[in-house]
Amino acid sequence: MRKKYKVVIFDMDGTFLDSRGVGETPYEWAYEAFKKTLRHYGITLTIKEIDDLFLAPLHSEGEVGVREVRGFCNRFGLDCEEFWARREQDVIEAKINAIQRGEITLCKGSEAVIKYLSQNAAWLAVVSDSQQECVDYALEHFGLTPYFKIWYGRQSELASLAKRKPSPFYINRVLSELGLSSERGRESAVLVDDSPVGILAAKRAGIDSVFIFRGGKAEELRENWNCEPTFLVGGVEDLEGIL
Repeated sequence: MRKKYKVVIFDMDGTFLDSRGVGETPYEWAYEAFKKTLRHYGITLTIKEIDDLFLAPLHSEGEVGVREVRGFCNRFGLDCEEFWARREQDVIEAKINAIQRGEITLCKGSEAVIKYLSQNAAWLAVVSDSQQECVDYALEHFGLTPYFKIWYGRQSELASLAKRKPSPFYINRVLSELGLSSERGRESAVLVDDSPVGILAAKRAGIDSVFIFRGGKAEELRENWNCEPTFLVGGVEDLEGIL
C-alpha cells in the first residue's frame, strides 16, 4: 500500500532543477563564475585545477577545505572572508543569469510532479545546498512558489557550509516549523534527493527518502555512505508511482 506523507521535502539541483547547463562541460556557468573570482586576484586555473584544489577539499572538508593550512585560501595567500564573499556573489549572479538565459531549466516532468504532489501531500518543502538567493529566484522564475510551504537554501557565510547535507540541520528546521519534530511526525516526512549526502541527511533526520539514482550511485550509498533510501527512482517524473 502506498504510504501517505504529510510533507515531501525536495532537494533542488539535479532533483527538479537541471543546473548542468548546456555547454560541453557540465556546470560550465559555475566554472566561469569561479574563474571570474580568480581573475580579481590575478589567478588563472584550469577546470581540473579548480576541481582538485578548490572543489574537492570544499566538498570533503567544507570550511576547513577553504580556510585551514592545506586550504585553498592559504595556498594562494587570500583573505578567506573576502574571497568567499566575492566567490558567493559571482556564483549567485552566474546561476541567476543562466536561469534567465534558459541554460538552467526544470528537470523533465518535474513541474507536473510538483503540482500533483501539492494536491496529494499536506505540504511540500525545499532543502537545498544552493544559496538561498538562488533557491528564491529559481522557484519564483519557474512559477513554483505557490506549491511549496517552506524553502531553504544555505546562507552565504563561510561558516554556513557546516549546515550543508549530510547535516540534517535544514531538514530538522522544516520539520520543526511544520510541527513534525516528534518521532511520529518524522515518520510522515520524506526527502527526495539525487545525491548520497542527501540520503544520509534524511537518515540522520530520521525520515524516509527517495533516491533519484543515475549510473552506479545506488551502490555507492551502501558501500561508501552506509545508508539506503526507502525508494529508488530513475527520475523525478517517477515520483507519482510511489508518493
